[in-house]
Amino acid sequence: MNLTDYITDNGLQASIINTDTPTRTVEEICTVLKCEREETVKSILVIDSTGNLYLVILQGNRRIKTSKLKKLLLVRDITLASPKKVKKYTGYYVGDVPPISLQIPTILDELVLNQQNVYGGGGKLGKNLYISVEELIESTHPLIADISVPL
Repeated sequence: MNLTDYITDNGLQASIINTDTPTRTVEEICTVLKCEREETVKSILVIDSTGNLYLVILQGNRRIKTSKLKKLLLVRDITLASPKKVKKYTGYYVGDVPPISLQIPTILDELVLNQQNVYGGGGKLGKNLYISVEELIESTHPLIADISVPL
């Protein structure tokens, strides 16, 4: 199911913003959409030492603190999925992964709760998702925890 269909089928108020400029990085999103880094979310696929996949969602001005994530999940190690694995498991390229519509257990950094709405990957180059944090939570049923540190 594509992202637009997911939004429609689930009755979400979220929208897809089309741009003529690529927006795969936080910097590109902020420049094109004229927003602050903390108003963006990154959707990062990680794999734990037992092979489980997780989608980690955090603000654009933060990075995953591996030790916090390992402690939360009670695992020995966490690695970022390679671009090839991201495409295989999500159907999207790195930088285009939306924070919703994936059937992958999700972990949301608690600082995202400080925002009312956020911009994230829109599924394709030149597309961005704009969604309320409330809908983001309702759509993903995430585990919410402190898992990040500033960039």
